[in-house]
Amino acid sequence: MRAGRRFFDRPAARVARDLLGTTLRVRSNGASRSVRIVETEAYVRGDPASHAFRGPTARNRSMFSSPGTLYVYRIHQVVCANLVSRHGEAVLLRAGDAGSLAPGSASGPGRLCRFLGISLGDDGRDTVTGARVEVRLRTGRVGRVLIGRRVGIRKAADRPLRFALEDEPSVSRPRSFRRGRRSRPG
Repeated sequence: MRAGRRFFDRPAARVARDLLGTTLRVRSNGASRSVRIVETEAYVRGDPASHAFRGPTARNRSMFSSPGTLYVYRIHQVVCANLVSRHGEAVLLRAGDAGSLAPGSASGPGRLCRFLGISLGDDGRDTVTGARVEVRLRTGRVGRVLIGRRVGIRKAADRPLRFALEDEPSVSRPRSFRRGRRSRPG
């Protein structure tokens, strides 16, 4: 089942956990690629590390769009993708499992976007109703969720807002986490 607006319209930390084990599918030229999301990071309201911290700009306008909107940006020549939860909050898609035919090819936010073909042109796409990008909900438990500090940022890096599935080889480095609870279906 496709993730609806209500799935995304919740606090970013909750959405980040519940995205683990979902499938992100991108269609292009009659073909599609997909990954199972295995790692995320939440960027919450009032978060100095968030691109939305200082309010809307031309670059971050998608973060203030409807829940389920794709926010895509470039950093250090790498394209990264986030899913908007509530107004000004989003979840960075850090890593996905591309399956046995392409192991490790979606490990890390840049590799994930490159593997799926997500580009800056996808910024602002609606994953709830759009045809190109969609999130498919998981139907069962996904195992234990690991919780850790966010990486690759300077401000508020100590906040435990990075989530990953235990024993997933596609989780990006560094792999410094503590164990959380088992995750239930979204």
